[in-house]
Amino acid sequence: MASPDFLGWHSGIILPVGKFASLAALGAFVQVMDNTESNTVHDASPAALGFYYQSQFALLTLLSQTADDAAVAVERLDDVELKADGQKLLFQLKHSVQENPPSVSLASVALWKTIRVWIDALPLVSLADTTFHLVSVGKVADNSPLQVLCDTHADRDVLLKALVEEAARVVEERASAKSAGDKVPHGPRAAGCEAFLALDASVRLSLLRRIHIQQESVTIGQIPDVVSKRLHILPKEQRLKAAERLLAWWDQQVIYTLCGKRERVIQRSEMEHSISSIIAQLEEEKLVAEFDLVSHPEDYEADGMLYRQIALVDGKGSDVSRAVREQWRAKEQRSKWIVDNPQMRSKIAGYDAKLAEHWSDRHVQMAEDCEDLDASQVRAKGLELLRWTHEFAPNQVEPIAPSWQGHYYVRGTFQVLAIDLQVGWHADYRKLLKD
Repeated sequence: MASPDFLGWHSGIILPVGKFASLAALGAFVQVMDNTESNTVHDASPAALGFYYQSQFALLTLLSQTADDAAVAVERLDDVELKADGQKLLFQLKHSVQENPPSVSLASVALWKTIRVWIDALPLVSLADTTFHLVSVGKVADNSPLQVLCDTHADRDVLLKALVEEAARVVEERASAKSAGDKVPHGPRAAGCEAFLALDASVRLSLLRRIHIQQESVTIGQIPDVVSKRLHILPKEQRLKAAERLLAWWDQQVIYTLCGKRERVIQRSEMEHSISSIIAQLEEEKLVAEFDLVSHPEDYEADGMLYRQIALVDGKGSDVSRAVREQWRAKEQRSKWIVDNPQMRSKIAGYDAKLAEHWSDRHVQMAEDCEDLDASQVRAKGLELLRWTHEFAPNQVEPIAPSWQGHYYVRGTFQVLAIDLQVGWHADYRKLLKD
């Protein structure tokens, strides 16, 4: 069984936790020195990819669950451990980067190593509530008795007999070779065969009834596409980008579980929260200035407070017409965003607060500068503040989203806030408009 103190044991290579800040860094760990006399360098990328596959398969598994209590852990009781609806599922993963992955047979080292892992885990689980899954990118041979493990309802008696015979053959041949002083064969399979034969006969059959083989599983290169297809709540054009971000978040969580920076189990609710955040980010990034060149209806009149605010600072006709135009555009844009995506409400409110803060810094300073000025001079200062919102604010305040280009939103939102008296142009606008 894989130790929780290591990232993985695939291909006989142990990767210590703490050596990699993220799973992406595993890509850099693709070589290991062996045979110091010849300085031969062996490619260890399959080992790194083997663990990366565990992590991504765990995400796929959690995405397929509907139970609210579903949760997964990586490298704990097994490569991947799933809990859902009171049941526990243990997954042993056999990934291959070969074009034609090896098939799973009675003689497979992978099979007997997996059996050994599961036998070691038996004291830690309730067999009645646990299923064991061998996930392989390869196929089970068509004529193999292991085919019954691909069907959860198939009888296991014939397979049990074949496994006992194979395990006994391995043990006998090892014993004979040892007695004869020959090289002892079947080393990688020995522990699994011996552990299987040591089980009580009834436990062997019970274990087999809880085992399932998932053959021809997706490879690591296919997982991003598969994850994107599971995100069917998103528009098709956003799914792959969302899948890539979800995988990046997931990688970090798995590393944290192994480094002790968070609990070992990752809950389905955490994944759903991450997906919601990614959706919101994607919505923000694709904001389009839909009203940039759209004129308001000829008979449109803004709220009376807009006109009163501008009148307090002796605004001209051009100030009024520009304010009405931009207020209409911003109002329509805000309304459309909320209709299309209700989650934009919080984004809009947060940006309103940012604009109000920029206004407040200027308004407070202006009010201080107006203390010794006469009324006309105070109004002139207020007019400067109003015109700042049109001429300079769109370039001085960061946009509502990185891709946003519409200056009308900043200009018009200031007018929306002015109608609600959250901002104003005259130094004493609150006092003058208190009625």
